Amino acid sequence: MAYIFMYESGDLWFDKKWSSKYFIITFLFQKHGKTSDLIIKKLFHRLKGKKVKIKWWVFHCCKEDRENIIKALNLIREKDLSCMTLILNKDRVYIELQNQKHILYNWVVNILIDTIINKNIIPKDDKIIFVASRRETSKTLNENFLSYLKLKHKNHPNIEFEIKTPYQEKWLQVADIVSYAVYQKYERNDNELYDIIEKLILEERRLFN
Repeated sequence: MAYIFMYESGDLWFDKKWSSKYFIITFLFQKHGKTSDLIIKKLFHRLKGKKVKIKWWVFHCCKEDRENIIKALNLIREKDLSCMTLILNKDRVYIELQNQKHILYNWVVNILIDTIINKNIIPKDDKIIFVASRRETSKTLNENFLSYLKLKHKNHPNIEFEIKTPYQEKWLQVADIVSYAVYQKYERNDNELYDIIEKLILEERRLFN
């Protein structure tokens, strides 16, 4: 059984002064069974007694010090993990799609899923549990997202789709840390974090360049 954990960095706003230039989707692969919490627990142990902003056992990069993020990335680099990432250049997105953010989001996510299937990155006979981090508070929007993916992959019965929070699923916190490193490379022209985990990246795909 294989697990894919999805996290995103940046935003899909196109008309706000504070919006990001890029939107990043990252898939983290865990191929040897769901033993996940070890990375996060080990990280918590190392940071115990230090100035950290971890609440409810959730490590969120946007709220953490850079030193702690670097420690987390070094822990991740030691593990047998791999990832794929998709970089959306928002300046190049068609106006029609800018006005349909949910359609754009679903389409972008599905591009990476199709890549996994077409390139046989995970053997077709393997059971795949795909876990996306919840991005919407609306139950309807979350259900629509799941329905879209299930419909697109109805001919792939081995894929099971779920939505969870990083509190519920610790591996989503790991995916967040990796996605944040990729985001810093593109959004801030800052490669320091990315360089730590570059070897884990199987594919780095850009859209609308």
